[in-house]
Amino acid sequence: MLKLLGAGLILSVCTLYGLQMKQRLFQHVQQLIGCKEVLLMLCGEISYARAPLREAFLHIAAQGKEPFGSFLKDVAARMEQEQQKPLSEIWSSALLGHQDEICFTREEQKLLQSIGENFGYLDVQMQLGHLNLCIQQLEAAIIRSQEELSAKQKLYQSLSVLGGLFLILILL
Repeated sequence: MLKLLGAGLILSVCTLYGLQMKQRLFQHVQQLIGCKEVLLMLCGEISYARAPLREAFLHIAAQGKEPFGSFLKDVAARMEQEQQKPLSEIWSSALLGHQDEICFTREEQKLLQSIGENFGYLDVQMQLGHLNLCIQQLEAAIIRSQEELSAKQKLYQSLSVLGGLFLILILL
């Protein structure tokens, strides 16, 4: 009876781990889509509202697209506090501070980093062109991630259950 209870517990834990990995993949795709939405809003703020970057960041952050809302709020606050620093440094330090919340791959983090490096140095048209290029790259990353999502979700679910069964067989 105790072995059966232990086997059920092992299988449950392994299955829950697989579900957690599936959820993490889904969250990654959702964050990519959220990042694209934030960049599109930023393009709108720059091109149509002609808002200064700090105000644009605060306006977008107020719309609550997390974790990017808190990131942009942090960038705006740092811009107010550290006015002598270039925006690229402020962006980089804020990005490091929110690295745990934003679950991007290394390539996607470099893309997000490059966005901040070009603020403040370029004119409006160049900034919009760079943002549009970043949006296109994000769209490609979204498509890749969505294609991987279904295959990896099935893989994680199967491997977690099979790993639990294998562990039960070893322990019995």
